[in-house]
Amino acid sequence: MRPLFLHLDDALDGQASLLDRGCAAGGRRVAAQDLGPSLRLWSRPLALKYLEARLWSAAPAGVPEITFAGSGDFHHVTPLLLERAIEASGVDQVTVVHFDNHPDWVRFPKGLHCGSWVGQAARHPKTARLITVGVCSSDIDRSETKGADLRLIQDDRVELYPYRSPRGGAFVHLGGREWPTILSIGEDGFAEFLARRIQTRAVYLTIDKDVLRAADAVTNWDQGQTSFGLLRALIEKIGSQHRLIGADVVGDWSRPRYGGGVDALFKRGEALLDQPWSQPNPVYAMQVNEAINLRLLELFAEVCP
Repeated sequence: MRPLFLHLDDALDGQASLLDRGCAAGGRRVAAQDLGPSLRLWSRPLALKYLEARLWSAAPAGVPEITFAGSGDFHHVTPLLLERAIEASGVDQVTVVHFDNHPDWVRFPKGLHCGSWVGQAARHPKTARLITVGVCSSDIDRSETKGADLRLIQDDRVELYPYRSPRGGAFVHLGGREWPTILSIGEDGFAEFLARRIQTRAVYLTIDKDVLRAADAVTNWDQGQTSFGLLRALIEKIGSQHRLIGADVVGDWSRPRYGGGVDALFKRGEALLDQPWSQPNPVYAMQVNEAINLRLLELFAEVCP
């Protein structure tokens, strides 16, 4: 799987070992920091169109790619990357497996939000189903009052398997259904369970590192309880039984930059409400995240050579 480094912020700039190893394996870098402030957290359609044109011009798709895209504030670039993977692979149906501490399924009429992109990806005509794994956040507690598009579950477009329930117990009730937690199934058994839920040969993986426990990643968001060992086991199981047509990784911490104007004011206010106020040591954050990125790069080279 060919690496693609999408520079929307400065999260990847200091990760020299990752960039050197990825580029030595045929990877490419796409400079898009100039678009980052207008894309960060949420974006109006025009900014996404600019990014789409930049991507297709600078790095035409052709083979399966693993894209590293910086902060989880940019998770809404996943629908663009999914479209690239579908076009390059020529598949008719794909399952999207989404590892995240948040469901990312709210309604957002102004454009696309890092917390709203799941609806677009799940409703792509070639997406058979989107499966979200590892959520711990309170977003799934009374989610109908928090803007969640639960129609995605009711229409059988999205399945969700939290790591644990925010209220305890073995199940989470969402969209009129009960969803077992990873803890209730057991980590060892969940890999088999997840593989059985995937009904297509082709799979696209999207990873927000905030799904990981704090010992394994440093992000701009609250983090979950999945260990890297469990994430690795799940990816290996999927890769052994399915065809991976692409993947993306977000969740590196970076200092937020929102540009200017009214949109930037709204974004700063939203970040104050939704994200942790304390900031990590930037050098420590880069070191921890590069170590995990290198392990992911190696893992995807193994499961999709």
